Amino acid sequence: MFRHKNTNSSPVENKKEVENEKTTPVEAVIASENKPVVKIATPKTDVELTKELLEKNLKWSQIIYEQNRKINGKLMWIAVGSWFKVLLIAVPLILAIWFLPPVVKDLQSKYGGLLGGKTSTSTTNVGSFDQLLKMLPLDPAKQEQLKALLK
Repeated sequence: MFRHKNTNSSPVENKKEVENEKTTPVEAVIASENKPVVKIATPKTDVELTKELLEKNLKWSQIIYEQNRKINGKLMWIAVGSWFKVLLIAVPLILAIWFLPPVVKDLQSKYGGLLGGKTSTSTTNVGSFDQLLKMLPLDPAKQEQLKALLK
């Protein structure tokens, strides 16, 4: 996820470079006239170190802030999706509770005699096949054909 700038060198080489920097504050540089020029490395002051560390911390904080912003966006969409799922299940149930009782009463009044219950139009139970045929919405010719087929 995060890549360091210096990935080619091995950890052993990095450790040696750090040790060399700690033990040798003097660097030898060869000038254009083949004369050795000694350049003394000045140690960093506390202010410079503090400034450098603050800049690094600021960069990392910005990276972390961007990641958190993306994560918050994803979490928001997950929450919206979960509410959508709840509504997808709850709305049909509420509509069924609201509209189903009148439909059931209507079906019961029409076909209650077939199920053995009392109907609003007739108070007699179905006792025979002839009474059942009379309850069906068929003309007399079709009722006679049905009787002939079933006998």
